[in-house]
Amino acid sequence: MSYLHPIRLHFAGRFRADVSTVNNDPQHFNNKTFTPDIQLPQVPGDDRGWWQPAGTGAWRLLDCTVTRACRSDGSHASAATADAAVGLLVRESGDRSSAKIVDLDPDQQGVSMIFGLTVRLVDGQACTLMRGDFEPAAFFDLHRGRSSGGGDAGACAYFQSVLKNVEWGDVSASPCLTQMKQTTTANMLSIKFMTDGYRMGGPQRGYGRLVGTIGPYLSGEPRTFVIGRHLAPLSNKFAHADCWVDTARRKVLVDVGNSLPMKAGPGDFAPSGDITLAAGSGAQAPVLGSLDYLAANSYAETAGIYELPAERTLTDSELTATGQQPLQLLAKPQGGAATAILAESADGIYVRPEQFVFRLDPGAPGTTDLIVTKFGLPFEGATPVVQVQPFSLPDTSPLPTVSSSPKTGTNGRAGLSIAALDAKNPRQFIDGQVYAVLFAIQESQVNPSDFDNGNFISLLMFNALSVPSNPGWGDVRPIFEQYSHLYPRPHGPGSYTPFTGLPPSHPVVNLADQNSVMGFARHIAWALSLPVDHPSHMPVTRDLSGAKRALLLKWLNGVGASGLPKHAEALAAMAPAGATLGASAPRYAAKAFSANPDLIRHKPDNQG
Repeated sequence: MSYLHPIRLHFAGRFRADVSTVNNDPQHFNNKTFTPDIQLPQVPGDDRGWWQPAGTGAWRLLDCTVTRACRSDGSHASAATADAAVGLLVRESGDRSSAKIVDLDPDQQGVSMIFGLTVRLVDGQACTLMRGDFEPAAFFDLHRGRSSGGGDAGACAYFQSVLKNVEWGDVSASPCLTQMKQTTTANMLSIKFMTDGYRMGGPQRGYGRLVGTIGPYLSGEPRTFVIGRHLAPLSNKFAHADCWVDTARRKVLVDVGNSLPMKAGPGDFAPSGDITLAAGSGAQAPVLGSLDYLAANSYAETAGIYELPAERTLTDSELTATGQQPLQLLAKPQGGAATAILAESADGIYVRPEQFVFRLDPGAPGTTDLIVTKFGLPFEGATPVVQVQPFSLPDTSPLPTVSSSPKTGTNGRAGLSIAALDAKNPRQFIDGQVYAVLFAIQESQVNPSDFDNGNFISLLMFNALSVPSNPGWGDVRPIFEQYSHLYPRPHGPGSYTPFTGLPPSHPVVNLADQNSVMGFARHIAWALSLPVDHPSHMPVTRDLSGAKRALLLKWLNGVGASGLPKHAEALAAMAPAGATLGASAPRYAAKAFSANPDLIRHKPDNQG
């Protein structure tokens, strides 16, 4: 059930995704053909660096507050006088750089992932009442037709994960948070949030709306999706919805937060008629209640989660029907007949992988579980069938080896293993190859990727690389130069102002220049050595293979304290007095910070 639980809080506000768009085009990865004008913003008839070439990859929570606090008995509060959780600020860490959002690969931009996010609940006195680390997760269920904005502006998606290492302050003034603290397990919480209304131009370029939910995490449940009922849309107007049948309270919790169309703006939900939930199809199927989705501020206060029936509990026959029949959402326009808009599969079988994005070096194993349910309960004895295919064609590299357990256990889980090989450099100037790992259940006629077209595993399998025993600048330059091209701030070739009227985007370090890199060698090595889920881990897209990272670190660790390679320092020590061998490297670092005050202003965005 995860966040979809009677005890939960909803929050709403904005987010900022300061993405770099130069790396959206695979051809921009080619160092030999890259030209400086590619880092300029697009103009009519010429995409160039697309709409935001100077992005840093930073991802931030902005102006987010708790809008509703729900409790175990089904009651809820939308005012702080009824529950002190309402009105709390939802913030990031106060002492780390911002989180980062990254694509898996230019050929697979449909699973963008957030790394290094910390989530806090903060009161009016700046006291932290809850703090947790967001386990990196990619968005799911990207839906481009949600509003009339078109493109990314009209798209929506959701991120679901857990907050780990949760720390609590004094939450005794909030019944919701007190119950949540008592109910959750494993020192974690479950979190889901939707993003939409993303702006690609104007004063709010890079900003969008965010609405989410935090609830308990119960041991053994998935971290990235709900063990419950999954409804697929029957037209492009809608997207997937999740339900959970609370048998103890005789209620069905319905989450349409990422499913229903929105008013332009973005506003609240757009009218789609009277929407009801039914157990089964046909005139005899019991109707379990109607969604109050058009109430004022409904989206911000509920995140699209409704409890049905609203004014009563399920009868014995209704409760029985929910366990035996597929659930459907019906829409009845004014003066028209009710028709199904979303439906569970006829056999009630659903399968999802716990982890659906992998970055693997040759020889590295990847493991996850395929979790299978039938009408919301673990399906024991299900037979998984798996296969793998290249995500982008043509392909000349070997396929990774993928296997699974022959049957699911009593918990509905079957282990899945991926053995990565050398991708053999099929794309030349882009490292590795992207694959789709597909799966199905032999006992079901439903193809999971047909029922839910994002339901597959995305795998980036890197090329093999031999690390020289004594690497030189010529070995590492192509890697640094590519980052300088693709992420011009903070790794650009020089100061430039791509947007009229905005502050200059001064790069911190020019990765294409040997002296500049040597001047920052210790800083870059520190950033490359951090865990991949740390917000200051250097590779902005996390697409740097382990072998390439080892190569860079080997070269960087050979740079001495003066900013020169250690062998050059030894030569300098033997040089006559007054010699200036390599003296420009340490001076560059000092000059960069003293001459460019914007470096301090943009420091939270720095990757390295």
